[in-house]
Amino acid sequence: MILKPISILSILFLTGLSKTDLNDKPCVADANQAIAIAEKEFIKVYGEKVKEERPFVANLVKDSIWVVKGTYPKAKPGVPTFGGVARAEINANNCKIIKIIHGK
Repeated sequence: MILKPISILSILFLTGLSKTDLNDKPCVADANQAIAIAEKEFIKVYGEKVKEERPFVANLVKDSIWVVKGTYPKAKPGVPTFGGVARAEINANNCKIIKIIHGK
C-alpha cells in the first residue's frame, strides 16, 4: 500500500519536469529559431505581406523571452512613411507565443 503514494509522487515529480529541466537546453535555443517561429505566426496573423518587414531581428530578454521584430522599411526621399512592424514575444523555455502585435 505504501508503494502507491510513492509511485504517484514519483510520477507527479517527473511529469512536472520540463524539457529544460531534463537537458538544460531551452526550447528556443537561438535567434534564428525564434525568428522562424515568429515569422510563421506573423504570416498566419498578418498574411504574406508581413514578409516585407524582413529581416526580422531577435533579442533574448531576461534569459527567457525572445523578442522578435520586423524591420521598418527605409524611407524614400520626399515620401513620408507610416505604419509599424510586427513584434512577437516567445517563451524560450516552452516555445509558447506570449504576445503578437503590429504597430500602426
